[in-house]
Amino acid sequence: MRLKRIENTKRNIVTGEIDRFLGILLPFIVRTMMIHLMGAEYLGLTSLYYSILQMLNMAEMGFGAAIVYSMYKPIAENDTATINALLKFYRTVYRVVGIVVTVVGIAIVPLLPHLIKDKAPEDVNIYIVYSIFLSNNFLNCFIYPNRRALISAFQREDLNLRMHIVVQLMMYGLQILFLILAGGYYLYVLTIPFLTVSYALLCNHQFKKYFGEYTEEGSLNTEVREDIKKQVAGLTVRRLAMYSRDTFDSMFVSAYLGLGINAIYGNYYYVMDSIVMIMAVIRSSMAGGVGNSIAMDSESKNIKDMHRINFLFMVAGGWCTACLLCLYQPFMGIWVGEKMKLPFYMAIIFSAYFYILKMGDIRSLYAESVGIWWQGRYLAVFEAIANILLNWIFIKNFGLFGIVLATLISYFIFNFIGGAFILYKYYFKHEKISVYFLKEAKYLIVTAGICVITYFITSYIPDKGILLFIVKGIVCAIVPFILYVLIYIRSKEFKEAVPFLKGLINRKRTDK
Repeated sequence: MRLKRIENTKRNIVTGEIDRFLGILLPFIVRTMMIHLMGAEYLGLTSLYYSILQMLNMAEMGFGAAIVYSMYKPIAENDTATINALLKFYRTVYRVVGIVVTVVGIAIVPLLPHLIKDKAPEDVNIYIVYSIFLSNNFLNCFIYPNRRALISAFQREDLNLRMHIVVQLMMYGLQILFLILAGGYYLYVLTIPFLTVSYALLCNHQFKKYFGEYTEEGSLNTEVREDIKKQVAGLTVRRLAMYSRDTFDSMFVSAYLGLGINAIYGNYYYVMDSIVMIMAVIRSSMAGGVGNSIAMDSESKNIKDMHRINFLFMVAGGWCTACLLCLYQPFMGIWVGEKMKLPFYMAIIFSAYFYILKMGDIRSLYAESVGIWWQGRYLAVFEAIANILLNWIFIKNFGLFGIVLATLISYFIFNFIGGAFILYKYYFKHEKISVYFLKEAKYLIVTAGICVITYFITSYIPDKGILLFIVKGIVCAIVPFILYVLIYIRSKEFKEAVPFLKGLINRKRTDK
């Protein structure tokens, strides 16, 4: 079965961007209210527990991506029996993982006080709050996760997203209400498992409506099981590296610098991650189509598509980087006040971190679609170890700057550079990796220059009030766009990518 890749991608992007917009705006409102109504320590505690549970949830995330990958081929071949067997197999696996994660989560309860440098808020029992977060993980593994993954494998993520939009509005509405109420922190935390249960049930309704012909039955042969186990093991290790970036950073800040500083760090990370999530919608919307293309099309076609998509993605990433650099500090001054602002060099390092993350996005999308997690397992281990060691060394010498710098260095060496070598070794075997690196180096140099020019121009606009912030934002939006067009308009990348983009927008492009 050849999926309607362009149509599905457009549909996923539109629905996904609505979901992400709400996922940025509503938490922004909640974070602001929590800071002003309850205090930064509550926000720091919430961020810490999210980080701990993300680490525990590493195994589940590995299986989730493996489900989607393993279904690309049977979907392309209309192999209903294999799809059903995979659904049954993964339902069992998820339940086992849920139990294991819960047991491990209970085992680390005695360590909780050691992860908080200062005392937690007096009216909060850290163990009760932690148990609510942990129960959320358990529910997430037991309530139809395999069926939600099948919807994604068919590149109909828009169905999942519609339900997520509905549940987000309900959950954040309740959170805002509970924060207004005195002593509403426990009720605020209880909305998290509420989101998980409601979302899962609604997605299952969509599954029955659109994919009712599939069900959990049958069994997989030994060869398929062994291949899945191998890929899951590699992907789980890969997730360890990813969560060492996001999770251990927050844990180090909390343990060494305190909940208050962790909240400030979390605010800066939240702004950067909001832009990451917006661009992630584009990436995830293409995932099913790329997987389908890997299963059905040639290596030469896929490398051409990757370069065209990557060019567009890096231009968008560079534009966002310039905006981040110029708007980070004035936005923080308006949002949380001068007392909760970090020095400007933190805005620079966060902006650089964002761009480095985007450099590897499209390449990693193709690597995930090929399913070569096992081959990159050692790189993932080295990245995780390097990040933890550098965090430990740098935070003592450079504070928060060292935390971000450590993550940036470990990601660039092991994920971006090492990950590219793995993809070209096992899939793009007949292509030159030097071409990819040279393109990325050119994009990096161009973006750095555009950021400097844009910041120089916007520096003449004072950081005084919302009106001037809007003016600065407009300038930030226009200047990089003009510079990118002037620089690339005669380039080969521009000439190849623009028709590709027009085809996506106009739905006139056909897969070759």
